[in-house]
Amino acid sequence: MLDFIIVAAIAVAFALCVRSLRKGSGGCSGCAQEGTCAAHATGKGKCPVAQDMVAKANEALGDSSSCG
Repeated sequence: MLDFIIVAAIAVAFALCVRSLRKGSGGCSGCAQEGTCAAHATGKGKCPVAQDMVAKANEALGDSSSCG
């Protein structure tokens, strides 16, 4: 009986992982700004949060050109 419970729990966890991967498979997902982000809402354009993060990383590394 305990084996059945363990196998069932693993199956449920696997199903939830697959569901999460399918649901968040887009290029813009899991962001705190998604409620107000036009790129997330339309699926078009570039993510401003990611662009800002890359620009700050380039600035910190002393690279004046941005990948944005």
